[in-house]
Amino acid sequence: MNLITSFSEKRRKKQWNYERRVLRSLSISDLRKDVHQHFFTTIMMDRVSHMYLEDFCLDVGIDAYLLGSEYGRFGYFGETAEMAKQRCLEDLEIYCEQVAGQFQAWLKGSVTEEEQYKQLSETFVHRWWEKGFNEGVRRYRMKLH
Repeated sequence: MNLITSFSEKRRKKQWNYERRVLRSLSISDLRKDVHQHFFTTIMMDRVSHMYLEDFCLDVGIDAYLLGSEYGRFGYFGETAEMAKQRCLEDLEIYCEQVAGQFQAWLKGSVTEEEQYKQLSETFVHRWWEKGFNEGVRRYRMKLH
């Protein structure tokens, strides 16, 4: 029996394996603490909104971390974090807009509160992207990719 696999399937499997290995170094409790410290110390809300938005922020934080770790190979080959971040700025902006949009939809704040949500989400997403980037560089240096 001949087995034919496409390049895209192999690439996807390799990507999944890499992401699984990278996620082992991510502490969900640290991410959860950061979400609480970053968002919920300044924004008051009810329990249901809090639980939903916490889960959403965790998901986006993980995605930003994985994206940063993927771009860590550019850091290994000599690019700075800012240069590598320019390559995926569009994706990071989408993550920021999603987080800010969720806060705006659930909490229905004013224009000034909407601006606060945007600023908080930008700093959160960029922080976790940089942590992922540093982890990606570390993994490439240790030949763990």
